[in-house]
Amino acid sequence: MKDKIYKEPNKTEEETNINVLYKDNIFSIYTNKVSLQKQLNKLLGEPTQEFKIKKSIAGSRWDIPLSDQVRISRMILKAKIFEKQENEERS
Repeated sequence: MKDKIYKEPNKTEEETNINVLYKDNIFSIYTNKVSLQKQLNKLLGEPTQEFKIKKSIAGSRWDIPLSDQVRISRMILKAKIFEKQENEERS
């Protein structure tokens, strides 16, 4: 696997979206936070889709079948999805 180049978003524009698509039986997670993208890459493998600006990755999305409870559980337990930013903790 070659090294990936990630584009750091502005701190005010960082986002992570988690969607459960019941009709399609998919658990979908999107993030543009670089540290979380790297964690999810290790835990879940290659993303379903990478959003790029030139050659840098600006965001990634993973689609996991709802039947794959092992991967979903591992991601929720080990990835720091719910980690607050320093500036949010102070306010």
